[in-house]
Amino acid sequence: MGRKQKAVGRKAAPISVRSMRGAIIPTNLRREEKMATPELKQFADLTPEDFEHHPVWIGCHTVDYDEPWYDSTDEETFRPWTGKLPAGASEGMLLVRATLELHDGTRHNGFVTPASKEGDLATQQPQIFAGARRFGFWGGIFGVPQNERQALCAALGKTPNQVFPLRFSVDPSLATGVTNGQVEGFYRLTPKGAQVEQ
Repeated sequence: MGRKQKAVGRKAAPISVRSMRGAIIPTNLRREEKMATPELKQFADLTPEDFEHHPVWIGCHTVDYDEPWYDSTDEETFRPWTGKLPAGASEGMLLVRATLELHDGTRHNGFVTPASKEGDLATQQPQIFAGARRFGFWGGIFGVPQNERQALCAALGKTPNQVFPLRFSVDPSLATGVTNGQVEGFYRLTPKGAQVEQ
């Protein structure tokens, strides 16, 4: 899909168009709104403070392709969600503030992506903040490296038995979809399905 080129020359008279959601929006107003560049952050740079300020973030690359600042983004770029809450899981790639409770009852901040079905950790991919770092539990076909697993326990000051199983949950006022679940350990995808490692 090619991107639309900006019109040049004399300003056209305001024309009303119907948005995808059915609202009538003046095109000149839409153009002015698009000029403002939102706060853009790479996935790896997101911090607990970012989720305190903006509890929901959305991936730019699949929803903002018609924005003038789109070329400044890639698949790892996120911006604060500016729509109504709770955000719908179908809106795009969402990252939603979550609470992760370790097996010993200790709670930590993190985030999760809403899924459409229970137990879909490959979609949810819960992340936890610990010791000024962020850790994930889903490692895909390669798994989570041993040194990363050890680093998480060291950052938490816990043994694996104190950490797992852990539970994660999201305030239902923030997002729809499946936003809670349980993590048994670190996951690696095999031909027979997900394998848990500690």
